[in-house]
Amino acid sequence: MISSENSYLNNSASPLVTVITVVYNAVATIEATLLSIINQQDINIEIVVIDGGSDDGTLELLSKYKDKIAYLISEPDKGIYDAMNKGVAVASGEWINFMNAGDSFASVSVLKKIFSDSMSPDIQFIYSDFNILNTRSGNEERVIADYEKGIILHQSVIYKKSLHSIYGKYVVTKKIIVSDYLFFNSVPREMIMKTNVVISTNNDNGVSQGAWCYYQKKCVDYIFGRISFSYLISAIVYFNCKALVKFVIPNRTK
Repeated sequence: MISSENSYLNNSASPLVTVITVVYNAVATIEATLLSIINQQDINIEIVVIDGGSDDGTLELLSKYKDKIAYLISEPDKGIYDAMNKGVAVASGEWINFMNAGDSFASVSVLKKIFSDSMSPDIQFIYSDFNILNTRSGNEERVIADYEKGIILHQSVIYKKSLHSIYGKYVVTKKIIVSDYLFFNSVPREMIMKTNVVISTNNDNGVSQGAWCYYQKKCVDYIFGRISFSYLISAIVYFNCKALVKFVIPNRTK
């Protein structure tokens, strides 16, 4: 296990925001992510890096920025949600954001703009639209986030750490791969606000995809009353039919 603790705070009267980066063997992408955090303007920021035991040069690269990182630990973990829980446990900020390796803030003024705007003291969870970077074409596509429709990405969420003391940690088990979505749905609607500031740009390789993820998200929607049972079944049937068509048509043309 490797660990270190330092202090890095911008000179600002803004609330302290802890940005947590979860990384494992991402030497090619971690520096851009880290710089997007370090370069945030006029914000009181704490940087926490949770590394899963990288052996590809990631730690050596991170050492270049050791004076900017408040907390760094490198050790094996039980998956991304275990790593995220470790980050939450050591965060000293009032607010938390996860900006994992391969992702970045959409601009250097994201946090400044969000916390410069007035907001109700009841707001404890802020989310926004997000950009998806197509790694093949280099183009970015803006995704319109909608909490009611379940279109939300944890990199484009900033929330108060105190919510974990009420609604618990992220569930850590191989069977559940939407623990962040489960946690987000636990937060009462009146505490949630959408900002018009796009928070993150995300590598398309890091966006949760696949049937199992889709099924779990729809089950969470049903549990929290977003959709009816009949809609749940029809959505799963539609998803499977769509996947079958995508498989059959290319194979028929061979």
